[in-house]
Amino acid sequence: MLYKWILLAFFVIANALTVSSQAIQVINPLSKVEIALLDFISKDSSHDLSLNFLKEEFRQGITKKLSNGTSFIKRKGKVFIQVLGTGILYEIAIKSQGNYQLNRIDSTIHFGSNYSSLNWMYKDTLFQFGGTGFWKIRDYMSYFSNNTHEWEIYNTSNTASISLSDKNSVLYFMDEKLGKLYLSNSIKQQDFPKTLTISDIDSSIVFDFAKRKWESLGALNPTLKELIKKQESQLNPFGPYLIFHSDLELYWLNFSTSKQSEFREKYLKIYNNSRDFNIQFVLGSNYYLIKVTKEGVLSFETISLSFNDIKEATGDVIYSNDRFVQIMKVLEPGEPIIGNALIVLFIIFTYNFIQHKRKKKTIPSEVQTILYKNFYSAITIVEKELIQTIFQCQMNNEQISIKMINKIIGVQQKDILTQNKSRSDHFLRINQKFKLATRSKELLIIKQREETDKRQFNYNINPQFLKQIEGLVLNNQ
Repeated sequence: MLYKWILLAFFVIANALTVSSQAIQVINPLSKVEIALLDFISKDSSHDLSLNFLKEEFRQGITKKLSNGTSFIKRKGKVFIQVLGTGILYEIAIKSQGNYQLNRIDSTIHFGSNYSSLNWMYKDTLFQFGGTGFWKIRDYMSYFSNNTHEWEIYNTSNTASISLSDKNSVLYFMDEKLGKLYLSNSIKQQDFPKTLTISDIDSSIVFDFAKRKWESLGALNPTLKELIKKQESQLNPFGPYLIFHSDLELYWLNFSTSKQSEFREKYLKIYNNSRDFNIQFVLGSNYYLIKVTKEGVLSFETISLSFNDIKEATGDVIYSNDRFVQIMKVLEPGEPIIGNALIVLFIIFTYNFIQHKRKKKTIPSEVQTILYKNFYSAITIVEKELIQTIFQCQMNNEQISIKMINKIIGVQQKDILTQNKSRSDHFLRINQKFKLATRSKELLIIKQREETDKRQFNYNINPQFLKQIEGLVLNNQ
């Protein structure tokens, strides 16, 4: 008898949970900041938009206890919010400006295995891939069915894994014309379930929807890999290109042609003002820089983007060894072993030989000395003091403090946002002047996260330029 009562209670609770997970309507649980952003975005009904919100000021009414973030998706005038870590999917009904109703359209109870997953639209269907659970990285793809109101498994012939986080940053782009999802890199969970060890796979991959198959494109460019680690912006589709912000630069890339480079002139225009922006994204052919106060007052600036600004011919590669990878796909491992091994060794030798021949000749030391002197004479007194102080700290195996930087640039009495913006501006100008004056592709001042506190950054002179900077500092004291 007791068993029957327990079973009955279980079915009652399960039924209540299922019913409560459907047709939930919540009217305006949004903050003033979120309403202001929705008001702005909803005015544009012709362009699609996809954003990931992991910060507190843009959580669309979702508590941090329930999720580590949300995906915001605008498609053909409709606006959706997917709660990461769950199957919850809201469609936002726009009653009027400032008046929104969140209608829950899924019938799932809970996932708990898709925190930090990727969400994107393809052929008006919402897809999801990757993410993490309690101990497992999800390696399969799913899609939201408008018929069942559930997340259904999307069968693929092979698998891959990815999760959005500070340690495993990734660029991803859905090319709807080609029917391909591109990932800059992926991750692998080794020896699961024996261990929970995660390793990076520094190889760009692509999922072909026509074949339902993941394929490798080639080894990720090491320079781009470092940029991906430092990227702190939304990922912005612009035609066949992806635009992102990293390490005081604005970049574009085209996965299908394996080309990427800087939006240097555009980026400098963005930061030629004294304002700090909450969020940046591309809508249509404009790059929007949005600032929203706590009171919900929104202001913005725009940069007009044009495909004419993108010069693919002079761009760097995203992934390399693609020909080598294609040849490797043809080779059958072990048939015969010696023959394949010799072919592989020959290919590696040939590739290294060609790469060595392609290396550019170094600039003569006399010319370099002149270029460095020109750079040092072009920077301001404040910029020189910054370089000298960072150099002296580095020589003493110390790190320059944020407080010291703020004092040098004269913002020690300003608010935190102004201080952050001013520091970025000063280091941006130093690095831009250095690149232009010395013809170097590397930055003079490099920014790295503090190992003990990932919220903080350390600033150092690039080790490969220490000798030259030492000469400039000593000769100008």
